[in-house]
Amino acid sequence: MSLDIIKNNYLEKIKNILNECDFLLYELNVVNDFDSKVLQILVENRDISKKNIDFDLLIKANESISNMLDDIDDLEDSYILEVASAGAERKVKSFEILKYNIGSFFYITLKKPIEIFTEFSATLTEIKDDELIFNFFIKGRPKKVKLKWDDIEFIRFAVKF
Repeated sequence: MSLDIIKNNYLEKIKNILNECDFLLYELNVVNDFDSKVLQILVENRDISKKNIDFDLLIKANESISNMLDDIDDLEDSYILEVASAGAERKVKSFEILKYNIGSFFYITLKKPIEIFTEFSATLTEIKDDELIFNFFIKGRPKKVKLKWDDIEFIRFAVKF
């Protein structure tokens, strides 16, 4: 199974099915799992302010995509279809997603250190224009940092314990 064939010929159909289930495509992968190839379709809610994925809608999306792919002749290799949530600690791929997640907790790696910090976990408390304001604690003391999207090397959702 070729990821290129899927992307070039069937990606729009997959996106349409996901859209009907109120999902957005987060990532599409073909991975080898022991002796099987797995077509992995990772999704997130179309309404990015919703945190939880509806399991019944995942099943519906999986069945619909499976039926669509079963009718295709150029996918001769056997594969396992997996439609799943992108996960609680998924990477944030755009500034737009942050706008809907004020109050959420994130793990952040910076391109350049601020004070002595290059990485930390923090709560996004505010967005002013294009400036992100995060609050976190270092050794029990509160810290506030203001960042631009371009200052961030990597950011993902994090689970706070």
